[in-house]
Amino acid sequence: MSNNKSLVLGLIVGGVIGGMTALLSTPSSGKELRSQINLNRKQIEDLLQQLKKESKALKDQLILTAKESTEVAKEVSADLMKSIQQFQNETEPHKENIMKEIENLDHKIKQLEKTLS
Repeated sequence: MSNNKSLVLGLIVGGVIGGMTALLSTPSSGKELRSQINLNRKQIEDLLQQLKKESKALKDQLILTAKESTEVAKEVSADLMKSIQQFQNETEPHKENIMKEIENLDHKIKQLEKTLS
């Protein structure tokens, strides 16, 4: 947020300095100068209003995105837990057979090592 504040402040200060420089560097009558100052003030006010609207829209979008991400994260987490539970349930009956196969393979490897020694 500090970057946004810095950007807005920079735009405002730059606009004011640019406007003042342009007004003071061009020769014009008092009436023309006041007219130019009022025109620049109106342009700066319009710019500030536009920045305010865009900042509010950005804030609202960020809030909406954060809410949606939270919901998506909850859904993904629930789906993942469901998949893990389903995997565990499907593999549990085969677990004992797999362990026996591993022991069998281990025994055969040891026998093969003895034969090769």
